[in-house]
Amino acid sequence: MMPAGTLRFHGRAAQLAGLDLEISKEAEVVLDRFESVHGRVVPASVREWFTLAQGAAVLRKFSNDDMVYDAERLGREEIYYWPEDNGDWPDNVEEQEERAFDPVGSLGLLPFLVENQGVWVMAVRLDGSEDPPVMISFDDVTPSAAWQPHADRFSDLVHARIWDAPVHLHGKQLALPGAPEPSALLEVLRQDFTPGPPTVDGTQRHSRNGDRQRVLLEQWRGQWHATVWAADETGQASLMAAVAPTTG
Repeated sequence: MMPAGTLRFHGRAAQLAGLDLEISKEAEVVLDRFESVHGRVVPASVREWFTLAQGAAVLRKFSNDDMVYDAERLGREEIYYWPEDNGDWPDNVEEQEERAFDPVGSLGLLPFLVENQGVWVMAVRLDGSEDPPVMISFDDVTPSAAWQPHADRFSDLVHARIWDAPVHLHGKQLALPGAPEPSALLEVLRQDFTPGPPTVDGTQRHSRNGDRQRVLLEQWRGQWHATVWAADETGQASLMAAVAPTTG
């Protein structure tokens, strides 16, 4: 077994998950084979996470039943249906046919997670960096899919999903009416809280007391929403006392 603190990229995420992590020799062999087949290096942070025996399982656990690829699934060909339903349907073609697609070779993208109803897909951009960015597509994995940035680093994405899970599952939502930016709440958070793991989708994370009190700020259709969570009732009462007066 390997202590979470020895991880180079994912130590804090592993600590939050509360797991002792063990290296999978089988996963190491699989990722070595990926490099041989594709002629690309598996980014160091991706290798570190997916060579953990429980790496993929941890991401599944701290999610909404999303499908996370195991190491042996990474880099496999994806299946899509041609022609695609994108307005460019060829003349005289009445039915779709199943086709294979290699996003690693064609796009330099490594899919690793699919939302539980297939609404979106996440992939690592293989840009040569050790801790590469994560992209998201709402068009499945097809040759014409539009991909947009979701996190600057794969380690941030792993950390954020583990950080977010108890907030989404057990947190208390607070109304943020009025101004488009919750300036009073943000002022409190900036003074007394530490920024949590970043993503580039506009979500803000703030915490204190060693992540035992968390505030998640999200914007939907121009309106901000706050969800607060604490690890125990005393912490929840303290958190509400600090945050609730600023929400109106």
